[in-house]
Amino acid sequence: MPLRLVSFALMLAAVFLLVTANGIMSTLVPFRAKIEGFSDLVVGFIGSSFYAGILGGAVLAPPLVRRAGHVGGFAVCSLSGAIAALAMPALIQPIPWIVLRFLIGFSLTGLYAIVESWLSGASDNTTRGRVLGICSVAQYAAWAAGNQIFILADPARFVLFGVAAVLFVASALPFLLLRETPPGRPKNSSLDLVWVFNTAPAAFAAALLTGVANGPLYALSPAYGAEVGFSASDVGVMMIAVTIGSAAFQVPNGWLSDRLDRRRLLASLAAVAAVAEIVLGGCGVVVPLLAVYALAFVIGAADAAQYYVAAAHAVDRCGRDQAVMVMAAMIVLYGVGAILGPPIASTIMSIAGAPALYLFQGAVHAALAAFVLRQILLKPAPATAAAGR
Repeated sequence: MPLRLVSFALMLAAVFLLVTANGIMSTLVPFRAKIEGFSDLVVGFIGSSFYAGILGGAVLAPPLVRRAGHVGGFAVCSLSGAIAALAMPALIQPIPWIVLRFLIGFSLTGLYAIVESWLSGASDNTTRGRVLGICSVAQYAAWAAGNQIFILADPARFVLFGVAAVLFVASALPFLLLRETPPGRPKNSSLDLVWVFNTAPAAFAAALLTGVANGPLYALSPAYGAEVGFSASDVGVMMIAVTIGSAAFQVPNGWLSDRLDRRRLLASLAAVAAVAEIVLGGCGVVVPLLAVYALAFVIGAADAAQYYVAAAHAVDRCGRDQAVMVMAAMIVLYGVGAILGPPIASTIMSIAGAPALYLFQGAVHAALAAFVLRQILLKPAPATAAAGR
């Protein structure tokens, strides 16, 4: 069934509310943990439990949707997130916070998988890239809103936890107002990564390798800036440039992917990212700061779109009836890559110096571009295929 504008707006509203809640919690939890005297090790475990929850949620999203449906699954996940947010200020101990942060990660992944699979299933090959691109822009806006809300209240009090809980619950309301029949429940509730690889190898590789490359971008760029002598404001502007580039080109890249073989666009984006990262790694300490900011903007523009172009391609190839499982698989692959990337990159930085961060990212993106090009040569898109294949 085609995706109506009203339904699309309601889903974007749901995404905006839940990502705003996550934006609040992502800043609030580590900040409040230090206020409460938690050690750095405990704060690290709390952060790790969130990402473990993300992987767990991706694995369990397909059976949840198969059992409860899209709307029921969304309600379960949004209420779980709200319960966890409300329980944290009442249970200020390391073990409960580790468990509750896991629950929030689980909830968010379930919510993402349900929304993105519905959007993917309700759109076709000629619109799917734009739909997912617009959804991504809504997420960037919501993340910024969540961090702005954080500064409006005292993190040592209950208020911010309460606001996050309200937003989690409120995110279910737009879903309850949807009038369209939801996509069919997944026929197979298991997460079949081998099948995804065999059916859409370019998407599989892109999800994994963009995680490997992008995880260090956000985790280690501040460390790079500090080591090469950038001021705190220089690093801040650099990361803002990455974020603006990421948000600004989501929709244009989605529009292009709806008109081209998505793999060609994916290979082009990976190649552009590789060139910009290698230039930044090789020349970032000698070129003017304005050039560094420009390269950061290009990296953001090329990096961020790769995941959703790959996700759209995966649904094209795997079929809309498999959208829940496919989107969950993409989340798992990206998450695994994002977990592996920072320790690998930091090890390389300790051996070869801070600029090796971007050389590592450039090598990963170059490998992705080469792999996708190989897939294009091995299996060209059919001449009669719809745009987006």
